[in-house]
Amino acid sequence: MGRFDSLPSGKGDGIGIARFKATNLTPMLLQKTLHMSQPLAECKARLASIQSYRRQFLMVTRATVTSSKTVDFSFRGPLGFEAHTVLLSVESDSPDQYTFESVGGNINLMGIVDFAEIRPNCTEVTLAVHYEIRNKLFAWLDRRARFVDTFVTAELRSIRAHFEGIAASYLERAPVLPMFQTATA
Repeated sequence: MGRFDSLPSGKGDGIGIARFKATNLTPMLLQKTLHMSQPLAECKARLASIQSYRRQFLMVTRATVTSSKTVDFSFRGPLGFEAHTVLLSVESDSPDQYTFESVGGNINLMGIVDFAEIRPNCTEVTLAVHYEIRNKLFAWLDRRARFVDTFVTAELRSIRAHFEGIAASYLERAPVLPMFQTATA
């Protein structure tokens, strides 16, 4: 997060003054849970096949699965922010989890998708993502406006609506920057 640098006091007595200098941006953590009306195995298989639903994403500009099983992933944010990363699958101890991390790009990600069967034909899907935006301006903006949280929520709603056959209204989609939306009386 930061480090302390020593500054000489200038009096020749060897006593220094500590000054905190920020070196890293603040990493953020998101956790989202949704329920799908499918058995565990079917839910895992459908969500693993991103090619079948990538057109359902609202703000994703690219979600391409390569031959090496990586996902080249980009999305649009507010004020011209374009996030880009390549996601790699990571070995997991549990067969009911997918873990991933990013390499390259302007946003660092690592996360886990956990599947738990609540009852027959009902699976709970939990997504936990630890991320860090490399651009200091957009990282600061995200800490204030939480646009990555809004993005993830909107995309999960869209995916769930697609799989459940729910007609998702354009008007019900979450705004990217809710603080800039017109207030209702």
